[in-house]
Amino acid sequence: MNRLFTLSLLFFVVFAAASAQTNVVVSFDHKIGANPLVLNETVFPIWNNKKVKITRAQFYISEVEIQNIEGATVPLTNQFLLVNANAPTAEFALGSWPVQTSSSSVTLHLGVPEAINHLDPVYYPAGHPLALQNPTMHWGWTSGYRFMAIEGLVDNNGDGVPETIFEYHNLGDALYKTVTFTGTNTVENGVLHLHFILDYVQLFKNLAINVNLIQHGSSIMNATMMTNAATEHFITLQSVSATQDPIVNSLQVKASPNPANTETNLTYTLPATGAIDLVLTNTLGQTVRTVTGLTATGSTLLETAALPEGIYQYAFYENGTLLARKQLVVKH
Repeated sequence: MNRLFTLSLLFFVVFAAASAQTNVVVSFDHKIGANPLVLNETVFPIWNNKKVKITRAQFYISEVEIQNIEGATVPLTNQFLLVNANAPTAEFALGSWPVQTSSSSVTLHLGVPEAINHLDPVYYPAGHPLALQNPTMHWGWTSGYRFMAIEGLVDNNGDGVPETIFEYHNLGDALYKTVTFTGTNTVENGVLHLHFILDYVQLFKNLAINVNLIQHGSSIMNATMMTNAATEHFITLQSVSATQDPIVNSLQVKASPNPANTETNLTYTLPATGAIDLVLTNTLGQTVRTVTGLTATGSTLLETAALPEGIYQYAFYENGTLLARKQLVVKH
């Protein structure tokens, strides 16, 4: 009888843990650098110093996945977000999911997945992100949805006042992008709140915006903007405690090859908001290499040919705060 009771209690505990649900909420800060973006008002310089003003900014997010600290990946199936700078305080409730304690990484996709992209929006109820929108976010069955719609004015006469209309409507299955963020966001009161920062300046990198200003489709310029959205820190995840957890951050750092002979390539994705520094130390704690001004996500080649064989530690810092640390072996 006691054994039956014990087994029943164990089953209840396991079942309760497995069925525990957490509400996931997503929100965004729409910014130009460190300042808020105000549609039709904010004027800002892009990479080539041209002045730009945005009048419309919308894009889709699909296929969100959350990885627990415990290592389990939870896909948030059938969840779609239509992010709109015209509604900067909007929060997106994505339902309840088995995210137990906190997230160590979040993956999302920019656009609409191919299996959904060519369906008819009239079949979605009013208010659904994939239903018909005004202004429209759907191009037609063949091309599907506009993954991103960015419209505005650019100063092409050099007087500092944007006057020429531009439109980037990026669409087509080939422009669907994946973005992964690391950083610890803890469940509080049954809610995991993922807050993203958007910096619209980053969308315009390497776009001159001086000719062919109406780009509707999947041209090189449309593709460039989507690539910028995925790789140039257009989106960053505000982490509540990632910089305090180097062990978790170190999961997103790798040296290849390791052991290294003449050189090794360090790849990393870290929850930093500014430039980071790389410091290589020997077993005595002495600094033998320093690389400064790195971006939060990327790679850097570390030369090891002149280093004695042995065990080293390479660490990443932001403003003196340790983000991640791992071991490197040098063997000639």
